[in-house]
Amino acid sequence: MKGLAEFQSAHALWLQKHVQSRSGERKDRLLRGHGHGEKLFLERVWWPMFGHFDGLHPEYEVRDWRGSPSFLDFVWFRGAYRLNFEIKGYGPHVQQSDRTKYTRELLREMNLYGLGYRTVSVPYDALASEPQLVQSLLQAILSRLDLSSGSERRFSPIEAGLLQVARRTDGYLYPHRAAEQLGIHTKTAQRYMRKLAAEGWLVPVQKGTRVCRYRLPAWKDDVT
Repeated sequence: MKGLAEFQSAHALWLQKHVQSRSGERKDRLLRGHGHGEKLFLERVWWPMFGHFDGLHPEYEVRDWRGSPSFLDFVWFRGAYRLNFEIKGYGPHVQQSDRTKYTRELLREMNLYGLGYRTVSVPYDALASEPQLVQSLLQAILSRLDLSSGSERRFSPIEAGLLQVARRTDGYLYPHRAAEQLGIHTKTAQRYMRKLAAEGWLVPVQKGTRVCRYRLPAWKDDVT
């Protein structure tokens, strides 16, 4: 396990990188939302398990079912996989909740699942009292998802760019729009999308007999 000083240095660099890459509300939300509970999760669970923050995005913005921005504590990308880690304290999520807030929270989780995110709710109190138990349970979750196969795939710059565009647009990818964002021809984008779809990294969405767009695959259902 790497030491506390090394964690603090790596955490500061990682956080600063994300702050510098953002502006407006996304930047303000990161500065406000990345608090004690989030840092405790990284220090006592994530860092001892991985020793780095590769692919981990704090206060990640998605759109809810109404089209409004919503921010997730942490999203971790591994290939086409997406995990949403949420640090939940007893007060905000239980004591200060009511029927309306409870309903909204469940609708939010359903919406995230529909977008391809699997949510892992981490109890704040356990980070202080039982961090090793949280590590063990998280490791069990990750082992069921078979993330290792996804991490071995080497993406070309265009393939990686297409997957990044899809993540920024709630999982959907339109050939002409993606081509504009990446500065490539639409036919080139379509060719790479077909290749990614053939390997399972994208799912074609048809309108009639024609493929009109692609989406990131939903999470695999557990079969055991």
